[in-house]
Parts: sequence; C-alpha cells; structure tokens
Amino acid sequence: MTRALFRLELAMLLRARFTWIIGALLFAALAWGAINGQANADGQQATVERVKMHAAAKVLKQQADVARYSRPADTVLPYWQDPSDAAGYMRYGLSAYAVKPPSPLAGIAIGQSRLLPFYIKTDLDYVAPPAAAFDFINPRILSLGDFDLSFVLVYVLPLALIAIGASLLAAERDSGALRLMAAQLPSFRQLVMLKFGVAAIVCVPFTLVATVLALLVAGTPCWSMQTAGTVLLLGAALAGLTLFWVALTALLASRIGVVGSYLRLVSVWIGFTFFVPAAGALIIDTAYPAPSPLLYLDDLRRANDFTPANRDALFAAFARAEPAYAAAAERVDKVSYATKQIAVQQAVERQIEERASAAAHQNEAAAGRAAALRWLSPAMVFDTLLQQAAGSGVERHKRFLKRTGEYTDELRAFFWPRALAEAANPANACQGCAARLNFTDHDKIPRFQADRPLDGVAASIGGAVGYLWVLACAVMLMLWSGRRFRL
Repeated sequence: MTRALFRLELAMLLRARFTWIIGALLFAALAWGAINGQANADGQQATVERVKMHAAAKVLKQQADVARYSRPADTVLPYWQDPSDAAGYMRYGLSAYAVKPPSPLAGIAIGQSRLLPFYIKTDLDYVAPPAAAFDFINPRILSLGDFDLSFVLVYVLPLALIAIGASLLAAERDSGALRLMAAQLPSFRQLVMLKFGVAAIVCVPFTLVATVLALLVAGTPCWSMQTAGTVLLLGAALAGLTLFWVALTALLASRIGVVGSYLRLVSVWIGFTFFVPAAGALIIDTAYPAPSPLLYLDDLRRANDFTPANRDALFAAFARAEPAYAAAAERVDKVSYATKQIAVQQAVERQIEERASAAAHQNEAAAGRAAALRWLSPAMVFDTLLQQAAGSGVERHKRFLKRTGEYTDELRAFFWPRALAEAANPANACQGCAARLNFTDHDKIPRFQADRPLDGVAASIGGAVGYLWVLACAVMLMLWSGRRFRL
C-alpha cells in the first residue's frame, strides 16, 4: 500500500502543471543569473589580460628607449624620463600590477568582486590597502546586489520550494480525503513523510540538474579535474539546502492550513534571509564601529606634509645610518627627489603604523564576530560558501591585498638599494649618451605571482556543507518526532 501511494504521489506531483511552471521559472532564473555571473567573470578576465599586455608592452618600449638613448647625443634626459636611471624608473616609469584573476567558477557568485579592485597598479609608496580607485558602475545599482546564480539559489530557490510544498496537503485536507488516506497507513506521520519524501526526491535532483544546466548554458567551465572537487561539494551543499527547505515546509505545512503555511514559511524565509543578517550587521556596527577613513587619511596627509628642508634632513640621517650609503648624506642637495622619498616613505609608515594596526585589529575582531553570527542563518552560510567557491569573497580579497603589500616590499628590495647606491656613488655608465644606463635590468624586475583561486577551497567550505546537512537532518528529525499533526 505504501509503495502504491508513493507511486501515486510521485505521478501527481509530476503531472501537476503548477510544478512544471515553478520549475520552468526557476530554471530560467538560474540560467539568467549564471549568464550574468559568467559575463562579469569574462569581463574581469579580459581586463586582467589587458593589464598584463599593457605592462609587458610598456617594458618593451622602455627597453627600446634604453637602446635608443645608449648612443651619444647632445641632450641629456632628466632623471624622471630616463628609463635607465634606477631612482627615476622606480618612481615614474615602473608599470607593475598585482592582479586577482577570476576563478574558473567565478560565474557562480559575483559576490564582492564588483565592489573591490581586482588589479592594483603597485608603486613603492603603497602603505595600506587602498579603497577602490573608482567605480564605473552606478553605486545605487551596486547597492541592490547582483542578479547571479548565487542570488537565485539563496533568495529564489527557497520561495520556489515553499510554493511547491506548502500546498501539498491542502487539496486532500480541503476535500476530506486526508483522513481516508491517513487511515490506510499506520500513522499520519508516515503519510506526511511519504508526501514530502516524494517532494524531496523530485526537488533535490531537479535543483542539481537545473543548476548544472544553467552553468553549461552560461559557459562556466565547471567540469574539469581542477574544479571537480569543488563542484561536488557545491552539489552536496545545494542538496542539503534544498532538503532543509523541503523538510521545513513539511514541518509547518503538516500542522496548519495552506494559508497559514505560506505565511509562516515566508516569515521564516524573511527571518533567515534578511532579519538575521540585518540584526547581525547592527550588532557588529554597534560593538565594533568602523574606524573612520577620514581620520586615517588625515593622519596620512599630515605624515606626508614634509618641507624640502625636513626631507633633506630626514634623508641625510637615513643615509648616515647605513655606511654603504653615507656618502649620499654629504651631497644631499644633489640627490633626486625620488631617492629622498625612500627615507620619507619609511618615516610616514612609522607615523601611521599605530592607527593602521588599530584599525586592522578592530576589523579582524568584527570579522570574527560576523563569521560566528553567520551560522545563525543558513542563507548566509550558503551565500558565503558560494562566494568562497567562486573566489569572489572577502577572504580571498584580504589575501590578495596582503600579497600586494608583500609584492611592494619585494619591489622595494629590488629598487631601493640600486637607487641609494646611485645617490652615494653617482656615475654615468655611458659618457656622452642621453641616458645614464645605470639600470638596465628590466627583465629582472620581480613579477607578481597570481594565486590559484581553487587552492584550499574544498577545506574552507567543507564545514558549511556539513552544517547544511546537519540542519536538514535536524529538521527531518523534528518532523518525524512531532505529535501535533492536523488532519
């Protein structure tokens, strides 16, 4: 009897026009979101390629200029236009970029990638993570969020599952057939489990297949050896989330009427999706008020407010502290502005270090509390999981900024000794040439090594996948152990 009822329920659900309409709309939304996300990822990849080509072309031109200026000439280039002068090149000619290329799965979630810079033109005055240099998209549009695959899965999918599941018992309850059906089984609980078990068997595979098809339509390279592990974990997470909402729908719809079920389920969805994140953000803002960027910029401005006399004195003291460069202190009036800025830059960073460290510490504390509060909402957990898998989340951006700072240090270690050596022992390697030819190691300039976006992703999202499944199992257990079913 149970098997016959199962087949009957499965056939009814699959024949229902409402099920197909909801499924078609959901698939259309998934495909649209996936196409939007992949278009954004393709645009970022094209920009990254243009940046690399620009940097390479500029170095080639500078090397050609070095060859052109290495011949005797009547004119002498000023140092800031000389590509063969270490001090001038490091400040005015250097074209080095730190880039964060999109992940192969970037089309899944745009996340923060349109709000944060994904390439930074590095220079040796880089002292702190800069804000985005500019926004070429209307901020009001950005504030509304992006319509991508993650938006559909986090916000639209639960509503689709509620729409399908909340009315499963309504027709039988309204016609009085529910009591007859329940009488044919050992308990009403088994009837509920059977009906919503059928819903789960239909909805979970449909959600997975529709999502994969949407990614294929968008052209997202989700099937490769590189992405297979992450994609399988994403599938497990999506299955857990779908099962959670089906079980939650069964838990509420089996106790009250269809109207009440819809109202309560939508209220729960609003709570998980909007209220909990908003309340969490309010708590974080109250407990850890964001450091004022204006105070930081004001400190930075005052720290940079050097007069020429102060700059000379600072550089002279800096050069005397290092015997190899002490000779530069004796001829400080002849030392270039670019070289003096080495001492200035170090002094500026010492002055703002305390405020920058305090801000970083407070941001880390707030981020830690926010990560803990995120576990209160399955929507937030799933959204964060998608952004981590897509490489568009905040954590990867923090690592990118940290590596950008390390790259700046690497560039400084390359250029600063060369510039200081020139200042201490000025010489022209090519007498009578337009250029000085003291620096011709353009091929040895350190290059930024971009990260591998999928490295470590599986380990970082494994806990969230387990959380979603534990949540789904907990709701199913509550459903099975419940006693207040209403016929």
